[in-house]
Amino acid sequence: MPLQRLTPERRRELTRTALVEAAAEVFARRGFDGASLEEIAEAAGFTRGAIYSNFGSKEDLMLAVVERYNQTLLDSFSNTLAKAKDTSKEEMTVSAAALWRDLIRRDPNLNALNLEFRVRALRDPEFRGRLLDLYQQNTARIASLIERESKTYGIKLAMDPMDLAEILNATTVGLSEMAGIDVEHSDRYDRLVEIFFGMMGKAIGESQT
Repeated sequence: MPLQRLTPERRRELTRTALVEAAAEVFARRGFDGASLEEIAEAAGFTRGAIYSNFGSKEDLMLAVVERYNQTLLDSFSNTLAKAKDTSKEEMTVSAAALWRDLIRRDPNLNALNLEFRVRALRDPEFRGRLLDLYQQNTARIASLIERESKTYGIKLAMDPMDLAEILNATTVGLSEMAGIDVEHSDRYDRLVEIFFGMMGKAIGESQT
């Protein structure tokens, strides 16, 4: 069977994906300031020109890494919750906690990147504004997911979905970062994430059925 020729759009998509994945590795290892566009491009199998033609700047590339991680986490949670529709609220929160823990463990770059994003934001006001826009968009997506799942389980929310989303994001990221630093006691933070999700499950509201 002959190989299907890639369209220009598909080729561009594959190039962008390769560059973002390479950038995540290099940014996590060297930091934003220490990472060079040449090293990122070489790791992805392209030249520096490919970065400028697809992203425009180093900051744009870093923000694309943020978007990729946000979307990956959100898609994983959405899929897990969709598969748990026939389970109880308690079982669903346990599944969500396990997924969060496994995602963090599976990608050792995630904690380093999260810290690098925030350090860069503290040093660069323009980058800070753009990063906050992405965080707010991601928080809105999480809030929408919470609202959707609360209807699935017949739960009347006791808090605003955006407030819940911000608490969820800030707490789990903080616990994940501590687990990455205190590696000898990472199991303790796994347990704390499970406790937190259980508390969230009880606090968000009561079943209307």
